[in-house]
Amino acid sequence: MMADNAWSTNQPVLDTPVDSHQPAVAIVASNLHAVWKQDRTLWHAWLTEDGWSTPIKVAIGEHPALAVTPDGALHCLFANWLLGNAEVYHVHWSGAGWSLPEVISHTSGVSMYPTVAADADGALHAAWADTTSGRAVITYGRWEDGAWENAPIPSGPGTRPSLAVTPERDVIVAWQNRLIDTGRFDVFSASLIEDRWSFPDNVSDRAQGHSIYPQLATNRAGACHLVWQEEYQGAFRIRHADRRPNGWSEPADVSQVGADCRAARIAANRQGMMQVVWAEGQTLKHRARPGEYDAAWLDEEIASEACLGLAEMAATISPAGDLQVLWGDCTPNSARRLFHLRRQGIFKHKVFLPLG
Repeated sequence: MMADNAWSTNQPVLDTPVDSHQPAVAIVASNLHAVWKQDRTLWHAWLTEDGWSTPIKVAIGEHPALAVTPDGALHCLFANWLLGNAEVYHVHWSGAGWSLPEVISHTSGVSMYPTVAADADGALHAAWADTTSGRAVITYGRWEDGAWENAPIPSGPGTRPSLAVTPERDVIVAWQNRLIDTGRFDVFSASLIEDRWSFPDNVSDRAQGHSIYPQLATNRAGACHLVWQEEYQGAFRIRHADRRPNGWSEPADVSQVGADCRAARIAANRQGMMQVVWAEGQTLKHRARPGEYDAAWLDEEIASEACLGLAEMAATISPAGDLQVLWGDCTPNSARRLFHLRRQGIFKHKVFLPLG
């Protein structure tokens, strides 16, 4: 049942004796699917009208990322350590079980933190951090016609990438990297347009504090929006920029100055409304805005005031417009559990002008 502010109450996903971490979510045929880590194993369940399904083992691994291709197939990328090295793997869900893992990184370095998105033609686009060169470098991979190809992004040192694809199949990747001259992390981005990478932009460009954990989202109109966690006056705030034809907009605050914020996630509904959720103390907060340039943010909402130890979160929006949020949280005297809540859709009001 929805609360007065259109948010549901917190609902536990599963009650397990093992800590649950690193949730990833996606919508398949209007159902919410989730993959998460317990110990060294990835598990999968989905939400129906009758509740959450019995979890199914996916593979041994960590840091799962999900994408759904236009044919409704669910794909999962993850990292796993084997024989002293970490590689990125790909599996897909048949509706009855998961495929065997396929290595897609194939390097002598450590490959970690995969992110993945599907385009309108069914290709998968991925990015991860790889240390083969002696430092972490962002690597881009593409799966098309059943085969993976990958290569480092030029001038792309860094880690913790996020990736999004526009309807025109432009690929945008954002990541964090520590600068040698300041010792601070900044958020960078590069775009792949017609198979050519742009030179990376420093989107945050702030020498006085760390800018970390970027998250990207695109909408149906092709707008690309980026949020991240930025250090300011001894706390972290949530910042935002959108991609313009001549580069990224000036960063702007999403959260209130002075509040210590973390774990921001962004998603777009079918009308192009951008929605951001983040943790602020024990509170989960939300803001939305249209995707157009310089659009105003709607008022901040409190989604939940019962998030004791939220540090990891995943969010997506269903075709009906509901915002679905999953996060790991502490519970008294028990293992770390996954919780779920949702918000009713936010839609633009249509304006009808009188005739004559």
